[in-house]
Amino acid sequence: MYPSPEAPYFGVFVKNSEEQLLSQGFTVNRVVIKTTGGSIFSKLKEYTKFFFLSFFKLLKSDFDVVYVHYAEHSLLPVCFARPWVKAPLVVNAHGDDILYESIISSLVKDTIKKSDLLVVPSDYFANFARHKYDHENIFVSPSGGIDTRLFRPIDVTNEDRRAFTIGFVSRIDQGKGWDVLLSALRILKSRGRGFNALVIGGGGQIQEFKKRIKGLELQDSVQYLGPKAHRDLPGYFNLMDVFVFPTTLPESLGLVGLEAMACGIPVIGSEIGGLPSYIEDHSNGLLFEPGDQHQLAKCIEFFMDSSELTLGMFKRSALNRSKQFDSKSVEVQMAKKLRDRFQCVD
Repeated sequence: MYPSPEAPYFGVFVKNSEEQLLSQGFTVNRVVIKTTGGSIFSKLKEYTKFFFLSFFKLLKSDFDVVYVHYAEHSLLPVCFARPWVKAPLVVNAHGDDILYESIISSLVKDTIKKSDLLVVPSDYFANFARHKYDHENIFVSPSGGIDTRLFRPIDVTNEDRRAFTIGFVSRIDQGKGWDVLLSALRILKSRGRGFNALVIGGGGQIQEFKKRIKGLELQDSVQYLGPKAHRDLPGYFNLMDVFVFPTTLPESLGLVGLEAMACGIPVIGSEIGGLPSYIEDHSNGLLFEPGDQHQLAKCIEFFMDSSELTLGMFKRSALNRSKQFDSKSVEVQMAKKLRDRFQCVD
């Protein structure tokens, strides 16, 4: 999985990881999938190509380390090639790639168990992986961290703002909570609250999303901007007064929430998965029960009604928390772990 112009968010963690390893002096020889769209046949064709390219590259090349992202999605060729590949295996899990049981998960489970290092993005998932795989060598690395040189507070003019601005950046897919957000916005509108909601992202439920906006009569309050390049997100984050992360899925970390915080934006997030590992309730944001639109609406109203002093405290706390996930620090820690664990050389 790897970003492309058509799908700029697809596998962005893999791209970030590759760039960080290169920055630390490692040589990277990658095999990736760059597309999410098309028919089942085209997806099967793309994965078959990925499988054979990976398999033969493993057999023909002499690697110091084999590093696999998206554990259960990408490990099949490694499983078949493993008897002939002596290089240590690092498996980097990102969330739902190890969360659910399937035929593929049963096929690769033993390979994950026997991997030399299992990398996960949060303490929440470290506990989950430890229980599922009984793995002794687990390393927590937050999905490449945040580039705080890119994601930072930017002064915006009053002309750029349209009332109280609520932000949502995510795929428009099942479980991402876009429906919960729209229901909460309908509640706010019924109470006479004025707001502007910025929604950024692509996905498989865009038509349902647009239909729901119309059905809830939110056309004047919700701006759907479509997918945006990762490098352009800071400009949009800085237009927001609050960022909403209403997922109903147990996200492994939720890096987009940290990117918002790095821009000084408080985050309202579901109390699920890895989100509570960085959203500190009533400090840098608010937590709410997953799927509860009434509680979400109440959280948004809290920020609408807060004084400039209170908002300033939340913003500073969000900014300070994000610095602990700075990508450069994450990069150095990962490089050190690989060198110490496998005696890798530049």
